[in-house]
Amino acid sequence: MKILPLIALILSIAWPSASYGQPSLGDWSNRHREADNLTKQGEYEEAIRNYELVLKGRLPFQGKKHRDVGATHNNSGVAHFYLGETQKAEEAFGRALESLLPTVGAKHPDVLTVQANLAFVDESKNRFKKAEKAFLLCIQGKLPVVGSKHPDIADCREGLALALEGQKKHKEAMEQMKLALEIRLEKLGGMHTDVAAAYAGMAVILLNQGKFDQADKMDGKARKILSATKGLYPVNKNKVSRLSPEPAEILRAKNKSLRIP
Repeated sequence: MKILPLIALILSIAWPSASYGQPSLGDWSNRHREADNLTKQGEYEEAIRNYELVLKGRLPFQGKKHRDVGATHNNSGVAHFYLGETQKAEEAFGRALESLLPTVGAKHPDVLTVQANLAFVDESKNRFKKAEKAFLLCIQGKLPVVGSKHPDIADCREGLALALEGQKKHKEAMEQMKLALEIRLEKLGGMHTDVAAAYAGMAVILLNQGKFDQADKMDGKARKILSATKGLYPVNKNKVSRLSPEPAEILRAKNKSLRIP
């Protein structure tokens, strides 16, 4: 599954006090970028520490209702989620919405991304019906903005598939996962980790129906891609999963695209 980070705006304007040795907004953007890179490398605790420093630096000058502050909260939530701190992740995503909603509005792609992240948290807490509704809203909101063949739509469909599978709606779940796979094959090519994740998701759905031979075939495709790409995502330390059996490692290791400042 994919938890989506956000890209903060690149700011190079110095604070008035920068000449006295205090950090500029550009410095905090660089620190945010470093934290995002740490998350990608699986250094979640260090990433969180840096996000906290960025927030302390930005809040006095940008306030709580700023898009960059919302991005920092969201990306901190991503790191918490993959560290296994699901409650802290949910709280961080909530703060991200508090910052973003009054700034960019409810229909902005950033807001939809954070809401999708909250839906993944809902899935990890067995709140599948709530997650299903959130992913449907994500798809409806993003379609007019990015079109039906955008990777963001594939991410939402993957999440929707998992929410449906959690409710044992195997047929509907497979339909959504196939749609996610089609988009990714067209936009990313056949040897991309996101494509492998879709195959792994299909394997889980088939396995839950006792279709072992078909599940093995899908799992084999996922592992072949993962082996060829040498893995593009950090290890997900979050062991919380309500799907039975647990998704393949590739599925649990998925990461949503960080918003890089």
